[in-house]
Amino acid sequence: MQVLRAADGADLLRFGADRARIDVAYELMRIAYWIPVALLALMLAGIGFRYGLIRQGITETDVITLYAQRYLADHAASGVAGVAQTSDCAARPGSGIWTWLVVTCRPANTVGGGGYSYRINWLGGLVDANTPRQAAPLPPET
Repeated sequence: MQVLRAADGADLLRFGADRARIDVAYELMRIAYWIPVALLALMLAGIGFRYGLIRQGITETDVITLYAQRYLADHAASGVAGVAQTSDCAARPGSGIWTWLVVTCRPANTVGGGGYSYRINWLGGLVDANTPRQAAPLPPET
């Protein structure tokens, strides 16, 4: 092993066996720096695979049927006039990047607004729901 020494006798550089250990340590540090990046890439790949499996089983018909049933429940709870049926609902493509479908429902014999609108994302989740105001309570009968 060769040693480069200063005038006062202190070792400045060592060549030989110590150099091999320094190279190995340097290589391990380079690998250690990439471990978090690799773990992040694996995590994102797992999440993407999971969402891909979820999305694979969702059809437009399933989503429209689900939100038509929600419309029936919302309509019954709100007290809005008209008889609600699942056939009152129709869907159109969403306009935003996060909106896949917009399901709009309105009782058949109603005029004007009074409709329900559900914006749905690509995984079938509800982004936004617009429902009409609740009807005023009936006056008590005396």
